[in-house]
Amino acid sequence: MTTKPRILLYSHDTYGLGHLRRSLSVAHQLARDIPDLHQLLVTGSMVAGAFSLPPRLDMVKLPALSKRSSGQYKARSLPLTLRQTLRWREQMILQATLNFRPHLVLVDKVAGGVHGELLPTLRYLRTWSPETRLVLGMRDIEDSPEVTRAEWHANGTLQLLEQVYDAILLYGERRLFDPVTAYGMTPRAVQKLLECGYLRRSSRPRPPDTVRRELDVAERPLVVVTVGGGGDGYPILRTHLEMVAAHRPAFHSLVVTGPLMPRGKRMLLQRMAQGQDVTLLEFTPDLPSYIQAADLVVSMAGYNTVCELLSLGKRALLIPRDRVRAEQRIRAHQMAHQGLAQVLLPNELTPARLLQAIQQGLAAPPPQITLALDGLERVSQAIQELLAGKERPRPGSSRNPHGRLSFVAIHKELFS
Repeated sequence: MTTKPRILLYSHDTYGLGHLRRSLSVAHQLARDIPDLHQLLVTGSMVAGAFSLPPRLDMVKLPALSKRSSGQYKARSLPLTLRQTLRWREQMILQATLNFRPHLVLVDKVAGGVHGELLPTLRYLRTWSPETRLVLGMRDIEDSPEVTRAEWHANGTLQLLEQVYDAILLYGERRLFDPVTAYGMTPRAVQKLLECGYLRRSSRPRPPDTVRRELDVAERPLVVVTVGGGGDGYPILRTHLEMVAAHRPAFHSLVVTGPLMPRGKRMLLQRMAQGQDVTLLEFTPDLPSYIQAADLVVSMAGYNTVCELLSLGKRALLIPRDRVRAEQRIRAHQMAHQGLAQVLLPNELTPARLLQAIQQGLAAPPPQITLALDGLERVSQAIQELLAGKERPRPGSSRNPHGRLSFVAIHKELFS
């Protein structure tokens, strides 16, 4: 490629931090591997600016959505209906694409975007910029086979995988969970699927001794308790603090509530932690340093957290989310079957049972990691090959309408 490459990343971010962190991990790897790369991240995350960003990356912040416990979406903060918010997001995504003119678009997880908000942009690119490569980044597990098959049938995902996307990058291993058979992917879609392996966390943690001195842990075991963004992690943290108060265990606890936990619940946890052998943080972009220093990590079973634990080879007690999707429960049981973690289900969560599981975890040997963790490198290589193999249109070509069609004209064509 003779021009400076441009990649647009779409990360819908309606719940938690997982999609954003995964997209930023890929963006950092691409920035290291591709000289002069420019990237634009389109995201709905409320905390995107709190993380370290790679060079030559800018962001477009979409109006935020949130997900109810029922799985239904709503506008997070603005006094708008869901339909109004999605319409606005659709227009912003399309306008960003028109102005940035990416050579490649990398979509995280949701092939058509939330409620199809990405479809006008995909339609525009396939019609007016067919040389732009469209890539879907697919995490290891979406949901149970039954639920995912029904969703993919209802929202047209199978057609998008077959007819629209140029490549599908699987951030996992088919020997652990095979989406081809589980979700009924068609032969044409399977031809586009590249098994990349899990995304090793590329952060450089501070030395464990430094972190342990900071927390005044001395020789005691350190247990880190993290619930990702914190939107639904309150029961785990409350039970942990109840256990600490009741049993006074011989370890220090670092509890991270997450920036998305409601303020009232966070204040209750802060009061519970007072006078206990507990350090409580709302949020830290340096979480890998604390995990590296930990003797055991208690967490949910989200994709990014599990990748963090695998990358650092840490003992783990996974308490998977049991609402909305079965993804975390499936992943947690997979990790346990591989001898990589313990599992405690939410309906088993009591202070006494949690203490017993933590003590068992502290006494266990570190896990022997056998999974492929070179996913970031393989994702980067696949994207470089897609960029190198694509043919750019000649100036003035009828297939390149930029500068000929205004945003208003495109809007009328796609939204009428």
